[in-house]
Amino acid sequence: MRPLPLRPGPAPARTRSGVVATAPSATGIDGHVGWGRFTVFAIPIVPVYVTGDANAEVMAQVRDALVKAGYKPTTGAPGKGKVLTCHVEKISYNNYTWLFPIVPTWGSITLRTNLSSGGNVLWSHQSSGSGSTFNFFDGYTSANSKAMTEALNDMVTAFAGDDFNAALTRR
Repeated sequence: MRPLPLRPGPAPARTRSGVVATAPSATGIDGHVGWGRFTVFAIPIVPVYVTGDANAEVMAQVRDALVKAGYKPTTGAPGKGKVLTCHVEKISYNNYTWLFPIVPTWGSITLRTNLSSGGNVLWSHQSSGSGSTFNFFDGYTSANSKAMTEALNDMVTAFAGDDFNAALTRR
């Protein structure tokens, strides 16, 4: 499975401005993200792994969400000022090959973003998304793209909101 860029979604009603320091990479993805399943009982038989540095790709997409909300993201060093981090709390994708050539693929992702300063969490938001497809050739990537787009569009709304802006600008 390979990650895809953020697909366009609705623009926030109000965009913000300012610089947001971000962690270099998200955390939480160890490589294994799901299962290929077979038989009428949907027994997991083939593990599914993401290719490349998925944690870095997730953080790059979080930076894209910040840009869409109007901010200018930079890569900051954790522990120096306010830094936005992201942790993948849950990622799970599956497909069901018993009905081949019809191969349903589905999954979900849950992301937790935190704005922290000196170890104190100033703002936190959980974003989730799910996706499904019958695309046999690239099902995991399509399902992941739908799930990430849903989660990241929610994140854009949260970043453009008053709570995040207040936490970011508070001294």
